[in-house]
Amino acid sequence: MYKDKSLPNFFGSGFRAMIPLTMGIVPFGAVVGTVCSEAGLSFFQTISMNTLMYAGAAQLATMDLMTKHAASIVVIMTGLIINLRFLLYSAAMSPYLQNEKWPIKLFCSYTLTDQSYAAMLANQHKLNTVHENIQFYIGSALCMLLVWTSSVIGGFAFGNFAPASWALDYAIPLSFVALVIPTLKNKNYVMVAAFSFLVSIILQGLPYRLGLIATALLSIGLAALLTRKRASS
Repeated sequence: MYKDKSLPNFFGSGFRAMIPLTMGIVPFGAVVGTVCSEAGLSFFQTISMNTLMYAGAAQLATMDLMTKHAASIVVIMTGLIINLRFLLYSAAMSPYLQNEKWPIKLFCSYTLTDQSYAAMLANQHKLNTVHENIQFYIGSALCMLLVWTSSVIGGFAFGNFAPASWALDYAIPLSFVALVIPTLKNKNYVMVAAFSFLVSIILQGLPYRLGLIATALLSIGLAALLTRKRASS
């Protein structure tokens, strides 16, 4: 069957959109792989952990607790609390997936990350249908999965290969800033973004990264209030 090459390839667009964000993913994944290796985990155990808990921050926190011989319930609850933010992402993704087949739902839920969701959100002005959004998301999520897994394996095998002088730990927050700025379409968006920025700084000292969850919930509340106010005016 002839395929019109002029039609946009949203899967490929999603894959390409994720590539710039991998600058911060590679050193982060290498750190996780290195930590697992130094903690005495085998290659099989490292890959199993990375597969069952596809969340870098939670992996680092739980590995730290396990090396300190913390109680199993403490390790499990810490991982769950750190990953609470994915409840918000899941709720946002639900309208796109409700009519999809279960393999698509399974893949999208498993690969849901900060970066893949942010990439889709930042490019929604280019996506007109649910199908286009899902194709774009799958492309970005697959790119993220491949880069992350390769980085963890590289870190396990070769150690943290990124020199500290590169300061690549700043690449992750900077990549999110680059994604957020184009979405600030009016003063309400700017107000919510500024509010999120200030509240996140104030609450950053909360344990188990609960400041992130609290900031997200408060920002959602402010956005709902501004939307309601705009609708009533």
